[in-house]
Amino acid sequence: MRVLSLSADMATATPTTDEAKISSSTHKEAESTGSTTTLSNASRSPCVMTARSKIPTVVLDADVVTDNMAARLCVSLLGHVMFLKNQVPFPIMQLARIPGDDNASRAAKKRHELLTSFDTLTSHMYTTFIALSTAMALRGTRDAPKLVPGNIPTNQGCRVSRAFLSLVLGPTIGAAKSRVIVCIDGLEEKVWGLLRDEKSCAATAVNTREDGEQEGHSEYPSEPESESEEEDEEEEEEDDEESEQEEDGVSQSEDESSNASPPPSRSPSPSLSSGSPRSNAPPGAPLPPSHAPPPSYHVNEHDPLRAAERLLARTLASACAEDDGRGMASEMAPTQTHILLRAPRRFSHPSWTPRQNLCVSLDGYLADFLEESGETFDSEKAAGKKRKNNTAKIEGVWIKPRVTENREVVGFEEPDEEDEMIWWSWDGKLVGFADW
Repeated sequence: MRVLSLSADMATATPTTDEAKISSSTHKEAESTGSTTTLSNASRSPCVMTARSKIPTVVLDADVVTDNMAARLCVSLLGHVMFLKNQVPFPIMQLARIPGDDNASRAAKKRHELLTSFDTLTSHMYTTFIALSTAMALRGTRDAPKLVPGNIPTNQGCRVSRAFLSLVLGPTIGAAKSRVIVCIDGLEEKVWGLLRDEKSCAATAVNTREDGEQEGHSEYPSEPESESEEEDEEEEEEDDEESEQEEDGVSQSEDESSNASPPPSRSPSPSLSSGSPRSNAPPGAPLPPSHAPPPSYHVNEHDPLRAAERLLARTLASACAEDDGRGMASEMAPTQTHILLRAPRRFSHPSWTPRQNLCVSLDGYLADFLEESGETFDSEKAAGKKRKNNTAKIEGVWIKPRVTENREVVGFEEPDEEDEMIWWSWDGKLVGFADW
């Protein structure tokens, strides 16, 4: 039986003894009171963790979940799930670092194919959530939308959505042996590319206004121009006189020094013999740096993402410990892993194919997942999608930002056909292996 260890990933950290004591005491209080508990320590990590219902829940210390963070967490969860489901002999991060001695063996070929597909999926995830965020933000636009401010909802920057990603392990999606659903609650809705258009429109408006002002004052063009020209000529004459005086002073000082001092030696100067140009800077002035210091925004950007990944790994490890060491772990034979995404019809990405024929079964499993997590949609349509024979184990993770006020979370009901939520499958292929 596999147990997820936080030491398996080099970017993760093992919780301390004090954290374990706080976590155990917090869970005991939650069982006695029946309320949702929260473990928070802002000094150690920018994220917080909650234990909620039967589904492991990760609460991020952020107002919204950005597309970048959603992609990173989904890729990280996929790596953990493949290891817990016995699809790879080592975690993905360690598997990529282990050198292969025999590249021609069958196991080496499988490892290379898996790592290549995983890298491709990682790159696709970032553009996938950008396209999903745009599709969510464009809901309510019945006609073909264009990236202009007039064709998007007025509250586009205030809404968040729920995104569902399903990891299906099995030879086919219909004959799945295991399903894991991850919910990104609070995904930021944003029309990507609109900010650039707004800036260009603002710049065009400023230029037009300046042109209009110049045309409006064209009745008196001669006097200001003549005055400015005369001032420029006077300044140039003064500069020329000052430069001539400086040159005369320098030449006189050189003559005096040559008469007072002995003639210099005939040996060439090292600086002149090397052919380097003479510096105009004074002797006491500091030399300019050879190169600019590296930017620091990369560190500030990646720190919250790494902390969120650590929190996700810690949540999965805690779930395994609470479930008698099982959690999501299971001894499965290596099989194929299918990636499914729930997105509107207007969603567009070259690596995703709509699979409307699977919507009934996947929506039924999603309804069971929502019931286990305590988050159900208040609609008869969603209630009717619940499966009658609930025999499979419900597995998944709920990821959300901290609770914020005045935010709109959109559920199942979409009035327009383009806003109807369907399931999409990734075109790539992830096949596990056990040989090493």
